[in-house]
Amino acid sequence: MLLNIADLSLPISDPILRYLIVILIVLLAPILLNKLKIPHLIGLIIAGAAIGPNGFGILERDSSIVVSGTTGLLYIMFLAGLEIDLVEFKKINGKAWALVYILFVFL
Repeated sequence: MLLNIADLSLPISDPILRYLIVILIVLLAPILLNKLKIPHLIGLIIAGAAIGPNGFGILERDSSIVVSGTTGLLYIMFLAGLEIDLVEFKKINGKAWALVYILFVFL
């Protein structure tokens, strides 16, 4: 048997089961949220809060969750970068570089 039924106490500690839960939420939540007309990112944030330690306590916050969150944040930033209109960016050249400088200094 893949999963030990006796070890299903909360928070879940089995890494395979934890990964399965996260992947199922990421894959199935947008389908459900699309029917409810809720933006996908908002729904994923709500789902993460619900299964986290301050919600139902299904998953605890550890290094694997932090790495997944950081990867997701970088992906969102990548998608935002794809949406930048370079013509508009060149029009506000001075202000845009000031913003980039501020971001790198404070991050």
